[in-house]
Amino acid sequence: MQRESSRLVSSNDAISSAPPTLSDSLTPRIGGILILIAIGLFLSLIQNLGHFTGSIAPLLRRAVWRRLTTPGSPAYHPYWKSVLLFEAVTSAVILLANAIAIVLFFRKERAFPKLIVIAIPIIFILIVIGHYISGLIPVISESEAYAREGRLLILRFVALHVWIPYFLLSKRVKKTFVR
Repeated sequence: MQRESSRLVSSNDAISSAPPTLSDSLTPRIGGILILIAIGLFLSLIQNLGHFTGSIAPLLRRAVWRRLTTPGSPAYHPYWKSVLLFEAVTSAVILLANAIAIVLFFRKERAFPKLIVIAIPIIFILIVIGHYISGLIPVISESEAYAREGRLLILRFVALHVWIPYFLLSKRVKKTFVR
């Protein structure tokens, strides 16, 4: 009996030794749809990291770069250089925005919903521009992957119109991101 009471006392002391802060009691935990947002942020980080790696590969491999951008080469097209550079820069920007969003999300920063509301349409526009300029290269525009990406743009457009109002109007978002 003596051991049990000493364990209870020591565990109660450990619990009460860290006083609750005002932000802990007022800020709701991440829950509900925000859990889906957290999962989506991590999955998109992995996807964006893969896309970034793939987009810089042609820049780092001189043989690939020369084959695509040197006039007279069988794979040459005048837009390859612009497409490759645009893809590398935009994928770096999107990856950076994704990483910043994750940090702001888990710190429950007030800037997170603002970043999302600004970043979603900017990222969408960058993806549309990238899709358009890569479509100027016939070997790309004739591929099934290019057509599939075009269909995915429609889904992204719909998602844009769902998530932006959610982050602007949700009471849970306003209560969660307060720092």
